[in-house]
Amino acid sequence: MLKKYLRTLLLICFLMTVANLHGQPFDTIIPGTDSPDTLSHELRNLQAVERDLAIEKLTREPTRLEAYLELADLRLSQGKLEEARRFYEMALEMSPKNLRATQGLVMVHYHLGEFNQAREKIETIHQFHPLSDYNRSQLENYRRKLSNEGSLGLSIRENDQNLLEIVSSIDGFFPSAEYRKLSGRYRFENWSHKHNGVSVSSQVYSGTLHYQADEQTSFAVALAPEVFPGGESVGGYSVQGISGTENLKLGLRTGKSAYKDNIFTVQNKYDEKSTGVSLYGDLHRRTRAVQTVTFGDISDGNSRRRYDSELIHAVFHRNAPFLTATLRAFQASFEKQVDRSGSLLNYWAPSDHKGGELALSWERSVGAQWWWGVDSSYIVSSYRFGNTETFTENGVGATVFLSYRFSTGSLFASLGDRLHDYYRERRLELAGTVSF
Repeated sequence: MLKKYLRTLLLICFLMTVANLHGQPFDTIIPGTDSPDTLSHELRNLQAVERDLAIEKLTREPTRLEAYLELADLRLSQGKLEEARRFYEMALEMSPKNLRATQGLVMVHYHLGEFNQAREKIETIHQFHPLSDYNRSQLENYRRKLSNEGSLGLSIRENDQNLLEIVSSIDGFFPSAEYRKLSGRYRFENWSHKHNGVSVSSQVYSGTLHYQADEQTSFAVALAPEVFPGGESVGGYSVQGISGTENLKLGLRTGKSAYKDNIFTVQNKYDEKSTGVSLYGDLHRRTRAVQTVTFGDISDGNSRRRYDSELIHAVFHRNAPFLTATLRAFQASFEKQVDRSGSLLNYWAPSDHKGGELALSWERSVGAQWWWGVDSSYIVSSYRFGNTETFTENGVGATVFLSYRFSTGSLFASLGDRLHDYYRERRLELAGTVSF
């Protein structure tokens, strides 16, 4: 009965939002402890899509001030930061309180790693311009990246395989004041798994060092050991790099982590060493393509392969962002399905699983502080175990998001019911962040 009411609630919210939601393309904010299989999702978290989707400029003859601002914006979009700085400063000589020039300098300082100067310019914005006249969400996004940040999170997930998973986390982000291109992140996670009366818990302690060489190139290394009852542990780690041009980038990732397919693999402390390769670029100023290949070797001798192709498109209505549409095709397979005795392995994952997904995402600001959105999807897929018959799994799903921003942080909540590959799950997420 609870499932029925939950699905009805999500459907009502979905229908209410279709008519009037306006979204920010490519950039729906979905924090959480989820670790999806595709490297492309991690890449989008690490390096957001920085594309200019502004409305076309007016055709009238620009003033001298406008010309400086146009040139500065162009140089910033090209990554020519020193030239952009010069034109913004020339604009500020003519108009010391100009919001656009001040905001541009914030971005120049940020991309150069000059965090203290960026903070000073943000304070200038606060002094000369009421926040109600400024894009608050963008400002807070900059401030979060320029300041130390702490966060608390809770994720509760239950699927139709009777697995209940609860993850609580504490996270700290610290940009380096002395080495402007470096930042550190420290995170603690407590995992609790329950299935048919059996429960297992573990703790993950992770530290990540991130180096942002320039706008196009970054590198991150993380150590994330996971400790189980009795003191046994899995020595988790990950190494990831991104590089390329403005329109085409290559991402590489390798790492090791606990393999949490079900309660059996958690109890036996299985681990997986995985490698991912992702190539992504812009086909159009509103369209991005992503191709990802993932290889994994599990500690019991099994191996898996996964291929994901994604096409992300921002839909505009009356020259304003309306929604983001994502079309995805995937194929995943495991090398083995039986052990030496011929018995099926204790995996829920099938030997062959393929399908497609269409996802539509809306989001909308309500005033200067509230934000909410809906992420809906439809999945069609087929799978089989070994040489058995082929099964199909099709279905819709939706997640509702709600966020509240204040001067030093934000609060976030989401509730969803949707297919996750070949099973259905229900998920509740709560998170809070504060900058200091």
